[in-house]
Amino acid sequence: MSIKNAGNIILLFCVLLSTGLLAQQPVSFTASSDARQVVVGGYFEVSFTLENGQGKNFQPPAFKDFKLLSGPNQSISTTSFNGKWSRKLTYSYNLQPKKTGKFTVGAASIEVNGKKYTTKPIRVEVVKGKNNTAASQEELEEQIETQIYIKAIPSSIEARVGEQIVLDYKIYTTQQVESYNPVTELDYAGFFAEELNSYNSQVIKEVIDGVQYSTKVIKKVALFPQQAGILEIPPMRMQIAVASPNQTRRRRSIFSYPDVIRIQVATETLNINVRDLPDNPPVSFSGAVGRYSMEARTNSRQINTNDAFSLQLSVSGDGDLKLVQAPDLMLGDSFKIFDTKVVAENALVPRQGRFVGKKVFDYLITPMYPGQFKLKPKFTYYDVDSLRYVTLASEPLAISIAQGDQSKATIPAENEAPATLRGIAKTANWQEKSTPLFGSPLFYMLLGLPFLLLGGAYFYKRHQFKLSNVDTEALRRQQANKVALKRLETANSFLKENQSRQFYDEVSRAMLDYVSDKLNIPFSKMSKDNVRDKLLELNVSETPIQQFIHVIKTSEMALFAGKDNSSAMQEVYEQAVEVVSGVEAELL
Repeated sequence: MSIKNAGNIILLFCVLLSTGLLAQQPVSFTASSDARQVVVGGYFEVSFTLENGQGKNFQPPAFKDFKLLSGPNQSISTTSFNGKWSRKLTYSYNLQPKKTGKFTVGAASIEVNGKKYTTKPIRVEVVKGKNNTAASQEELEEQIETQIYIKAIPSSIEARVGEQIVLDYKIYTTQQVESYNPVTELDYAGFFAEELNSYNSQVIKEVIDGVQYSTKVIKKVALFPQQAGILEIPPMRMQIAVASPNQTRRRRSIFSYPDVIRIQVATETLNINVRDLPDNPPVSFSGAVGRYSMEARTNSRQINTNDAFSLQLSVSGDGDLKLVQAPDLMLGDSFKIFDTKVVAENALVPRQGRFVGKKVFDYLITPMYPGQFKLKPKFTYYDVDSLRYVTLASEPLAISIAQGDQSKATIPAENEAPATLRGIAKTANWQEKSTPLFGSPLFYMLLGLPFLLLGGAYFYKRHQFKLSNVDTEALRRQQANKVALKRLETANSFLKENQSRQFYDEVSRAMLDYVSDKLNIPFSKMSKDNVRDKLLELNVSETPIQQFIHVIKTSEMALFAGKDNSSAMQEVYEQAVEVVSGVEAELL
């Protein structure tokens, strides 16, 4: 068999295989358009797409109210996702309206396996555009700057601290854009900013003041205000390369570069009115603002009192997850929480026009007493729709606690030696050299042993009682320095791995957590703007305060700008350790 014939057989096998896989997917036939409103003399594209089918006898609509500029332009694409194949066959046409009014692009049809599929009609409104008189070449070039601009479009101009604002940067143009590049990077002062890569960047045609523009979202940012007040978003400046008007008048070689005119455009300044959260939040509030959901689960439902189990609390929402702290489970004195940590913090993903993230807290818990318990963790957030604090509760988690094994000494019966001593008596020659047990030192030791055991048990119970009634606020103050340095150790591990974002986030959290713990202030009420006042309340001198704030600002600026300079990170780490130790030394 020749190589050519073998290749044909393989190709035929692949076609048959893909056809069999496609047969398992539902067939659809749809129509779409890149515009719903067009000016007279403009144009738009309409497409008819067959998905997961081998079609024949395609019949387009009549296009009686439009002039056909080009088409049908046919394209085929095949994709595979999670083992499922999808095939798309698209017929597209460029149309130009003949007059103003509201018109309908009729239905197209196609046959698949003997069954006829039809699309739904598309309605298009044609409006009168601005009159354009003939202009010279120089005048056309001067007009370009008036025919292209960009806008910054926020999802809202009012928000609460921690609430998400989605900011779209959108380009409007009547010209052929070859490229666009930002001139300067923005510093979103007062916001935590997250640039988003997953969004719809399709070109859409829009009619504005009688002019038909091609529009496209070129940048999308999720902003989370960190403080109350009027926060300003400065203009974003971009350099845009536009095809020269001469370019459309002559044919270009495929090896030549296009003639372009480079212009600079900028958005307008935006002001966002940010309000603080209402006073007197519930005790269970831990800093979440926005729209949230919560679920809880445990790794075991049946354990002993001397064992530990894990409880995971997952919160998902569109607010600033960086501000969300582990909620207090309020389990009472029947359980002791030994350790709480964040085990997952997922990136933002698009969902219904917003961007949602997820954060998972893991609690290591030990039961103190046996019995049947129902745990019902709660999570409180400020809901930006109802403008009130909302508390979510999980389904009750039934936990069965059995008494664990405890190493207890065995008290011997009257006139009976302990088992260990009986074993020794059998091997030793006590009959010849022994003395009477009564009145001997061993007798008094055995006599006092029960009282020693009872006393030890009493003091142990008393110690456990003290632990259960420990002043948690005082404990937080005492351990604030230890917790901050532990966070900085974690930041140092990120530094060694050159993970700049995680490093600066951990440094910032370490500094703010330190002040929060020292003054027993919820983390949601902490910001770099009130750190100075809080440290002054601790009677810290001015120089350490300035150094403390400098580290926080440097970390936040690095987060916004995406800096990853390893030497700068090392310097910030050393400054953070030094300033925390310095402040702690002043408080001793």
